[in-house]
Amino acid sequence: MLAVSAVAAVLLARLGHTPQPRLLAAWPRELPLPPAAVGAGLLGALSFGDEFRHPALAADRGTVPRRLGLLAAKLAVSGATALLLAVLTVGCDAEVLYLFYGRELLRVPADWLPLGAGWIGLVVGCAWAGVLAAGVFRSTTAGLAAVVAVPVLVLPFVQKVWEGPSVRTAAGLPMRLREVLLSQWPFGGERYLAALLRLLGQPVGSALTLSLTALLCTYLLTTLRSRTR
Repeated sequence: MLAVSAVAAVLLARLGHTPQPRLLAAWPRELPLPPAAVGAGLLGALSFGDEFRHPALAADRGTVPRRLGLLAAKLAVSGATALLLAVLTVGCDAEVLYLFYGRELLRVPADWLPLGAGWIGLVVGCAWAGVLAAGVFRSTTAGLAAVVAVPVLVLPFVQKVWEGPSVRTAAGLPMRLREVLLSQWPFGGERYLAALLRLLGQPVGSALTLSLTALLCTYLLTTLRSRTR
């Protein structure tokens, strides 16, 4: 995925007309997700999908256990891996762009904090979606399909909801929360909370949060049902 991202970044810079944030993420407008997010989702889906495909990998050498501790461990490892992948992708793309085109494409944007938070949230969220979907549907393919379905199916639905008149009262929620919660925070914590609220207020962040919530609730319901049998 790092190699694919680097090649895509060079090609996008060659073609032009690509904003710098998408250029560093190697995210063409024609694709629903960047290569790093797809790779993170695939790694997350493999963490459960391979166990269902090869039950001998499970601890009891029978069926794959649905323990919450196991899920937490998979989410932690996949999240850390996705975070590393997100940072390495931007670093590798920036280095390749510098080698090919110089410093003109490497200006630090003024809103780098929300952009960085959104990028990390997207990659980590895709990894978690892969883990949860593979655990729910017992398939690596289904886990990866759920990751791709977020921008393809869930995002248009969320955009229609955000455009409706019923959302007018909730449109200023991030601003009202900032007014209430960001009065005095130590160490500049209000900047990070404001970036998080701005991320959740975007359609992509809302779609990913909705998908993760639905997958997590489904996994918990199947876990509780299997324990009561």
